[in-house]
Amino acid sequence: MKICLAAILATASLILSSGVLAQEAPANAASSAPSARVTVAPLRLEMDGEKMQETLRVINPSDRPIGIQVRAFDWTQSHGEDVYAPTTDVLVSPAIVVIQPGDTQFFRVQRRALPPEGERRYRVAIDQLPDPEQAQSGTAMTRIRFTIPMFVDRAAASPADLEWTVKGDTLRVANRGQQSARMVSLALTNTVNSPVEIDGASLHYVHGGSWLEWKLPAGCPTGPLTLQARIEGDTQRVQVPVICS
Repeated sequence: MKICLAAILATASLILSSGVLAQEAPANAASSAPSARVTVAPLRLEMDGEKMQETLRVINPSDRPIGIQVRAFDWTQSHGEDVYAPTTDVLVSPAIVVIQPGDTQFFRVQRRALPPEGERRYRVAIDQLPDPEQAQSGTAMTRIRFTIPMFVDRAAASPADLEWTVKGDTLRVANRGQQSARMVSLALTNTVNSPVEIDGASLHYVHGGSWLEWKLPAGCPTGPLTLQARIEGDTQRVQVPVICS
């Protein structure tokens, strides 16, 4: 089977014009529609000091060619939400390519030289493009998207400093430092070591100077709480003050 790059480019132009970055989803998300699989590495990019570029690998282990588009977006946080915007700070080459079955494609991710201003944050989006042959046959397809974080001049920023609180039915973390912090496996327990459910406590980053919140479905818990989480790869346990009013 062959995929025409010209047809892929025509379809991709519609995606490029939208400039929208959806929330990332697992590549193996269940669906009744057929989809291809890709493997992406590394899952985080960092460029500090004089380092101006990194290499991103995308492998096609499937049995058919896959059209891939790679773009970079500016990544900020506002009012506890991720905000994405097009950027010219980061260049990706090639931007659009067809990866043949079993092949590995290397993408050069290069940052522009900019005045230092602490940690800069971006998201690199790897999108599977529509297959024109599938579209012509009327076959529905589930397309894959990966988004991976990219940090520039992270080493020049002060470490993350996380402050956890519970007020009412809301768990909040505020980052008083400058570096972003990766958080996963969040778990709350009360004074008798019973779990306190957290709504949506999956993988999250909190930027320096920003905050995130999660709802506690059972309402405001009584007594002090203990939070355990993997923060930048290290397991941490902290006491969380509670205010119920």
